[in-house]
Amino acid sequence: MPVDETQQPPARAPETYISKYTWQEQRPRILVVACSDGRYERSLDDFLDNHLGIRDYDRLYAPGGPGALASSTFSYFRGEQFRQESAFLVEAHALEEIIFIFHGPTNSEGPLDATCADYRRKMHGASTREIYRQQEADLQEAVKAVLKANKDIRISAYRAEVRADMRVQFVPLQIA
Repeated sequence: MPVDETQQPPARAPETYISKYTWQEQRPRILVVACSDGRYERSLDDFLDNHLGIRDYDRLYAPGGPGALASSTFSYFRGEQFRQESAFLVEAHALEEIIFIFHGPTNSEGPLDATCADYRRKMHGASTREIYRQQEADLQEAVKAVLKANKDIRISAYRAEVRADMRVQFVPLQIA
């Protein structure tokens, strides 16, 4: 559905809002590390809830998603900071599982605009295939960093790929 960019967003109400949901005392034991690109939000929630059966989870959303934990990131220090933050969450929240989610277009037919902007920034001019190879290399580095924090944690990884029909498919990625 096309977005009318000339339309102003509704004004935010200044009054207090009380959520219909209550705070949960028990922490989730799953961390989802994904890109902060909001265009995937509903598809990601649908995948987690309806395919994996996960409703409650901790979130670590950043440009590049799991790639933010890798040293191939725009700055080595950024990667190191995100590795420290993920290690903190693993320990402080007693996490049992991490799910890494990358994103981009399907290889041959998806819209190029679905390519992760963080990877386009790091790899200006690279093809979708080259970016996917880098994401897979970054995945292995992120897995090593997490396992260093907790060798028993379960890890899975997927790529959210936008198809030509604009639907999002979640493709499992191999962890070495």
